Amino acid sequence: MSEKTGALPKAKIEKTSLTWFLWLVPIAAAGLCGWFVVRDVLLQGPGITIYFQNIEGLQEQNSFLQYRGAVVGQVTGLKLTPDKQQVAVQVRLSRPGADLARQGSIFWIVRPELKLGSISGLRTIVTGDYISVQPGDGPPTNAFIGMDSRPVEHQGALEITLLAPQLGSLQEKSPIFYRGIQVGEVLQCRLGGDARKIIIDSFIRSNYALLVRTNSKFWNAGGVNVHIGLFSGVEFGAESAQTLLSGGIEFATPPDFQDAATNGSVFVLNEKVDDAWKKWAPTIALPTPPPPISELHHKTGSLFDIKARQ
Repeated sequence: MSEKTGALPKAKIEKTSLTWFLWLVPIAAAGLCGWFVVRDVLLQGPGITIYFQNIEGLQEQNSFLQYRGAVVGQVTGLKLTPDKQQVAVQVRLSRPGADLARQGSIFWIVRPELKLGSISGLRTIVTGDYISVQPGDGPPTNAFIGMDSRPVEHQGALEITLLAPQLGSLQEKSPIFYRGIQVGEVLQCRLGGDARKIIIDSFIRSNYALLVRTNSKFWNAGGVNVHIGLFSGVEFGAESAQTLLSGGIEFATPPDFQDAATNGSVFVLNEKVDDAWKKWAPTIALPTPPPPISELHHKTGSLFDIKARQ
């Protein structure tokens, strides 16, 4: 009986390399969970909502917000507003893009666009439509009203109004020329309050604003000009290929020019140009122009030299 009640044998536990490997599984799972927390909480910026009239081309989780070509956010939700007039696009910003959530920021959807005289957004055919942004400098906010198209950058420019009896081939973003150089652009075209005239809101770039004087003459440079002469026959002409397709405006300033135009100045847009206007060539001092190409080459070297140094 005493032999049967002796001490029980003890189990001997041996640790093998497989034992340590099994512990790696929960450790890796915990580390992965920790990474998701860091990515979703610490590395992401705030969420914002952008309201658009039409979001055709955007896809939840597949469309992105870009700034200067860099991805700074992702579309996380698309929801129709209760009044069914707009679509609320929810975007989660990345940490580097968090500062874009400020009042004054402008958002628009970049799509492939084909207009007379211009093609834009072709890259979206491959990458898909995306949202672009122009940063603002106001206080932080998380709600924005999106624009239908890219805003025209004319900060500090001279804003003028042109009045015409007919719109012709003019349209938004039609160029404005001075002696063949584009110095401005059409912002929008609208019908006047009495429905008798077309109001063309335009701007002249700040470095060319002094060219516009109160006695400057503007004319419609779009379309084809036809001249019939007794000896020369029928002659066809156009200001440029660009104005032939998308319309355009040109202006001239007389040698005895008057005071510089100010914001809100109104001019008549003549249907035809007087040949004498094209001969005007007054001397008007402009702000310091950019250095010539030869000077830039001397300072920085050619593009091939720069690439070679890199």
